[in-house]
Amino acid sequence: MHAQYHISPERRELYRKEGFWGDASLADWWRHAVLACPDRRAVRDNHGAAFTYREFDDQASRLAAWLKAKGIGRGDGVAIDLPGWCEFTAAYIACLKLGAVTVPILPSWREAELSWALEKCEIRAVFTPTAFKKVKPVEMMARLAKTLPQLAAVVAVDKLEGLPEGLGGDEKVAVLSEILEKSEPLDEEAKTSGDDLAAVLFTSGTEGLPKGVMLTHNNILASERAYAARLGLSWLDSFLMPAPLGHATGFLHGVTLPFILGGESVLLDIFKADACLDLIEGERITCVLGATPFVYDILAEIRKEPRDLSSLRFFLCGGTTIPPKIFSECRTLGIRLFSVYGSTESSPHSVVKPDDTRAHTELTDGCAVPGVEIRVVDAEHHEVPAGAEGEEASRGPNVFVGYLGEPEITARALDADGWYYSGDLCRTDDTGSYIKITGRRKDIIVRGGENISSREVEDILMEHPSIKAAAVVAMPDDRLGERTCAYVVEKPGALKLALRDIVAFFDARRVAKYKFPEYLVVVPELPRTASGKVRKFELKRDIIARLSKGMASD
Repeated sequence: MHAQYHISPERRELYRKEGFWGDASLADWWRHAVLACPDRRAVRDNHGAAFTYREFDDQASRLAAWLKAKGIGRGDGVAIDLPGWCEFTAAYIACLKLGAVTVPILPSWREAELSWALEKCEIRAVFTPTAFKKVKPVEMMARLAKTLPQLAAVVAVDKLEGLPEGLGGDEKVAVLSEILEKSEPLDEEAKTSGDDLAAVLFTSGTEGLPKGVMLTHNNILASERAYAARLGLSWLDSFLMPAPLGHATGFLHGVTLPFILGGESVLLDIFKADACLDLIEGERITCVLGATPFVYDILAEIRKEPRDLSSLRFFLCGGTTIPPKIFSECRTLGIRLFSVYGSTESSPHSVVKPDDTRAHTELTDGCAVPGVEIRVVDAEHHEVPAGAEGEEASRGPNVFVGYLGEPEITARALDADGWYYSGDLCRTDDTGSYIKITGRRKDIIVRGGENISSREVEDILMEHPSIKAAAVVAMPDDRLGERTCAYVVEKPGALKLALRDIVAFFDARRVAKYKFPEYLVVVPELPRTASGKVRKFELKRDIIARLSKGMASD
């Protein structure tokens, strides 16, 4: 992977002096956990797989040896296209042992996103399921592999089914269970340092296609150690992660943080409220992190059947606003619901404190974690007075080092002094310490914690032969927070479009299903400014009015 990034010597010196950065890599912290608590359970998933630190280290070592024999080593990109299974963590640890760069992929991605990301990162190996959610992802990945000459191996994770017929003779495809059975442990691990690139995580943005966020070992360690310090998390905690591991939330807090602390990681591949509650009860989970829809569904399940949640210390909620009624119901049930704010580029850097007042806990998105600075700025990046709305910016040892292969986009988001400009609007309280996110400058839709680029959806709509113009806006939703609404202008003489036509078009383009428009409005023209820009605030006002009247989609 040709990853170019710059670390400011001044910031590096400061963060090392303050103890946030050092020479150790994530591989060193993993080795420490194996030495410190070899017989403690490290990870388990909802399919019953469970491993101690010693057992898991042996498995990851054998996997690393096999990858090394395929020519994969330090700095090479390895994609992990897996749900919340133990095998995800095994592949991740194998990458750490080799000094390879881990690239988590969302299982919901299809050919359109996958081919772009695999080529962008020059992926040398990819892990993918033989079967998941009624499909066979390995078949799709094997087809893509034929178009990617740099891809040396597709590892088929045969957790639920064996290898599909027809792939047995594919020289690029190997089966995980056979690799682990036949491989010896790695003879020598690669030497990596804190400033080396550890992972590339993809995030949606206004530019359309996902951007690859580059994080060093020091970035990740600083992020997770500060997060743990704020909440008082330790090796005694058991972390349940119901969110996808392809997100920063899942990858950092569900997989990485537990082994940094020597704690236990519990993974759930498909979120269902009853399954999540079963794990909380059965595994005596102490910490859960997910978006608001998860809390919404869990509360609905508890109304039907009360559960024992006495082990749960926190439910940490990020990705979208938490409605007051959710806070209220959690209080009634004794669930400590805390807001967490951050982004893939600056993961989470604002968190409430466990001993905060109810006003701070429920009316703000927290304050800066140790080592991080937050300020609110105007369009010229000048700081605004306390209480005034502006763009949220953060600086600290957790902040990413750039977007992979995108120096111009990096320069717009990350300045020479280390400040990352989030595109989110916020206000501080009277003290200037606690922030409240109030909106977005970025044109994105947050659907259940998933960021969807409006521009990406609009670009696909504009390829439809019957569409002359298109604009996409967020429409409110009680459970998911927002859904995607498309306003389109038909070409003269075109047949009238219906939502089912748009869904079929997106499906044929092999785009991830969470990006599909869920409401369609056909209009004679889009409202525009004198300079030709779409007046999206009018469309947002219109869709709210339509929903309040119960109007169906076109």
